[in-house]
Amino acid sequence: MGTDKSWLELGGRAMIEHVIAALVPVTSSVAIIANDPQYARLGFQVFADTNAGVGPLEAIRTALVNSTGARVLLVGCDLPFVTTALFSFLLDLDGEHGAVVPLSGAGLLEPLCAVYSCEALGPATELIASGERKVSRLFDRLPTRFVTYDEIGHLRGAELFFQNVNTREDYVRAAQLLGAPKVAE
Repeated sequence: MGTDKSWLELGGRAMIEHVIAALVPVTSSVAIIANDPQYARLGFQVFADTNAGVGPLEAIRTALVNSTGARVLLVGCDLPFVTTALFSFLLDLDGEHGAVVPLSGAGLLEPLCAVYSCEALGPATELIASGERKVSRLFDRLPTRFVTYDEIGHLRGAELFFQNVNTREDYVRAAQLLGAPKVAE
């Protein structure tokens, strides 16, 4: 994208603010995993990765190591269409799960829109120490509840939950979906 996509404006506010607005009603606290202190301007605690260059597995580890609760709801800043209803559904699933991970309509894992128990900290740390970078390896080491799209498809906006914004084209499409004026291409 050539810029920090979390600050891209969609529907009158930064993309990250859409995610935060969906999180606030279902959590006791929100924190941001970022390596740039500018995120503090959002009014939440900011935690930087300890292990640079590891990727999403390090984001999971960082969230867990800094959590004061029994579990964390981790969501990427590039998922502007997630909703409080989706998060409530994931958090309300019964059972002793190390992770609760939804699958997209295409059947793809969505590990950056998932709930992780603090018991995932040890396995995540071990995977990173061993040089592993694939988040999916974490699910081999934890009791994981995979949530099929059929289970969440009834929720309003479900078809857009996992439409992440990674490219300029994605951004233009997201802006149009939110009814924003056309973004210059």
